[in-house]
Amino acid sequence: MPAESMIKETKRLILMTSSTDLSEKLLTYYSDNRAFFETREPAWQEKYYTLEYQRRIQEAEVQNMENRISAYYYYALKEDPERIIGSISFVRIRKEPYASTIFGFNQHEDYQGHGYCTEACGAAIEEVLKLADIHRIESRVMPDNVKSVHILERLGFIYEGMEYSSILIGGSFRDHLRYAWINPEYKK
Repeated sequence: MPAESMIKETKRLILMTSSTDLSEKLLTYYSDNRAFFETREPAWQEKYYTLEYQRRIQEAEVQNMENRISAYYYYALKEDPERIIGSISFVRIRKEPYASTIFGFNQHEDYQGHGYCTEACGAAIEEVLKLADIHRIESRVMPDNVKSVHILERLGFIYEGMEYSSILIGGSFRDHLRYAWINPEYKK
């Protein structure tokens, strides 16, 4: 896979797939946003915030994408392509009879409120549908994460219900809203 594999440009963004050449940029991204992300995502061990660990993660992500079991995308502004401002994941890509995946995203705290995440997620969904035959994309979000709820709704996700005591965040299992998007073009 080429370094910083640029797979798609949107109006304002560059969307890239996993690459070990992104490791330093990702370490900066996650380190800069650590306190912010830890309020909404599972806590990572200290080694997560090391360059060696980020390289190993990227190696695994590349292999998982080649095997079509997960897909990861990172994005930067066209005007500042060296700075990653967001991350998107599709994990547990499953073949029929499920034909589904779990979708997650995060964005640099300083870049929120400009529509970048919605723009990037829409492009990433287009790309993952080229990678695998997916009928259903699921996502979970904490009820107080209103910005993420709005992103999912703008992308056409439908609220399906509450998952009580669902994901361990900040030392306790937190409730999550479950959303899903059904691919209208699946196997047409």
